[in-house]
Amino acid sequence: MRINDLKLLIELSKSRSITLSAEKMHISQQGLSQIITRMEQELNVTLFHRSRQGTTITEAGQKTIRKAKEIVETYEELKAELELLAQQQTSPVSGDLTLFHSHNSGTAVLPRALKLFKSNYPKVNLSLKESSPSETIAAIKKDPAVAGLINFPEAYYQDPQNRVLYTYPELAYKELLRDDLILCIPKTWALSKQQTASAQEMVKLPMVYFATKQYSEIVSLIFQEVHQSPKVFLKTLNNELFRQTIIDGLAMGLISALELSDHRLLKECTVQSPLRLKLVYTWVSSAHSPMSIAAQKFLNSLELSCQTTGE
Repeated sequence: MRINDLKLLIELSKSRSITLSAEKMHISQQGLSQIITRMEQELNVTLFHRSRQGTTITEAGQKTIRKAKEIVETYEELKAELELLAQQQTSPVSGDLTLFHSHNSGTAVLPRALKLFKSNYPKVNLSLKESSPSETIAAIKKDPAVAGLINFPEAYYQDPQNRVLYTYPELAYKELLRDDLILCIPKTWALSKQQTASAQEMVKLPMVYFATKQYSEIVSLIFQEVHQSPKVFLKTLNNELFRQTIIDGLAMGLISALELSDHRLLKECTVQSPLRLKLVYTWVSSAHSPMSIAAQKFLNSLELSCQTTGE
């Protein structure tokens, strides 16, 4: 059993489709099926039930996938450490790196990547600048040496009016992660399941907002069917104040699944209403100028952190 086999197993557990997983991992469907069958024979268990509707994970498969993620994470960490050791023995990564990012990515995606990057490349002078996606794109077009992390709701990719934001020919785009958006509603409100699933009911209630244009646009997208936005209880850029307002039962708030997973108290004190809305996090850099070594290493750190937090 190889590391790549475990990565294939993890990908199949996410897509639940042999066809989609084979396409994404650049392997034939027959080859992927043979690998899964071989793993099942080695482990003497059934990992997936296959049908025309797709694949479903067995209990043994779920346990195997959890352990596979741990093994892959440990392997990637070992690779990163050995790579760092080799670089330090030759020429350590150094220099300046400016990264533009949205508020959402700063709370959901960046923290773990930053920890990994700074531990591996302490000599890089990293400058983070919070900005909207359009501001990030403008900054990279002006200065190809900088890079950015932007995010859009999936719906933006189906809207021709917004297509220009992610199709500039002078820019290179790399999708990193798709993360669910969740509406956290204080348990003390004691709302019924019918109420929390109804946009018409939820729009009447107070909401705490992140004070960014993009956050307001996302909220408008969620409640567009009722042609109005929820009542504004508070607008803030303070993450702790945002979360505490929800925990104290003063307002509901929109938060990413990744960020929610890191805050047990917020999860315990709220009812989570799934919105069937995802944010797509995308790395952006110049398509005409090669990325600096520091930028390449930061992208690697982002990819690794997304693999280990988003699965």
